Parts: sequence; structure tokens; C-alpha cells
Amino acid sequence: MRTQSIPPVTTSDHPSGTPSSPDAGTPTSPNAISAVEQALRQARTLHLASKDATLLAAMPAVRRAHAAGVFAELTLSALYRQRHLLQRKHFLRMLAVEAGFANWESYLPALRNHPPQALEHYTSWREFGYPNAWFSTHAQAIAFAEERGGKVVRYGHQAMVVRPESDANAQS
Repeated sequence: MRTQSIPPVTTSDHPSGTPSSPDAGTPTSPNAISAVEQALRQARTLHLASKDATLLAAMPAVRRAHAAGVFAELTLSALYRQRHLLQRKHFLRMLAVEAGFANWESYLPALRNHPPQALEHYTSWREFGYPNAWFSTHAQAIAFAEERGGKVVRYGHQAMVVRPESDANAQS
């Protein structure tokens, strides 16, 4: 029996331009995942959430897709009932629309030029703890943060202000 060797993944073979590694998700890692890889992972996470049997898990992903114009001809409740129609490409388009682009194809070149920290809200929102102040717009969150302190993190069209670490530790 002859064994085949599998060629290593090169930078040009990987969709994000960099191969992933076990420590790729850590922010201090020299191999931190690229903005493209973060967006692809976020689309996958949202796609899987939309397929969940529970309303609580599926509806946020379906609602964001609907707000971005995915299957605009359907009402939100109809899209929820027909969420089996949603594909990964729909969530990639949704991320592009939320970032101000017409589609994924026009967003991808811009993502390649983004530093990985530009999309930290895709990976780090679970680490922020509770409570945090949520706002309808990014501008409202910035005004709040300037007045009271904290870090502004975008989440779709909304934003939240994360308490400074010193405040969070003092209240714990």
C-alpha cells in the first residue's frame, strides 16, 4: 500500500490568507486569526444558530438576516418557519450589509485589509460579562462611553459599552 503525503496548507491556499493554528484565537498570539477568518466563523456560528430547534437560539440569527434584507419578500415569522432556506452565503451577505457593503464579494477585499482587532466583537462579546449598556446605534454608544467611560463594541447595527476592567472588578 502506498501512502500519499498531504501537502501543507500554504498562505495562498487558505481562504483568509493565513493558515489557522491551535492558538489562532488568542488575541496575544502571533497567529491571531485574520478578519476574514473571524467573519467566516461568525457566519458559520449564525448559520448553525438559525438551524437550532429552539426559538431562543434561532431567532436572533434569523432576525439579523431578515434585517439585512435576506429573503426580504418574507415576513420575519415566515422566514423563521422557513429557516431551512438559509445558507451560509446569506449570513456572509448579512455581515457585509451590516458593515455597510452591498454584498460579500465587495466586503471581502476590505476584510483582507482589516486588522484582526477590527472584528473583535465576533469573538470576544461572550467575555465581556454583565451588565453592559446596549445602544441602538454606534453613535449613541460613543456618546455614552465619552461621558461615563468604557469601551464601545459594535454588534451588527447596534453597539454596547463594556465597563472598564477596574469598575467591573470593584463591583464583583
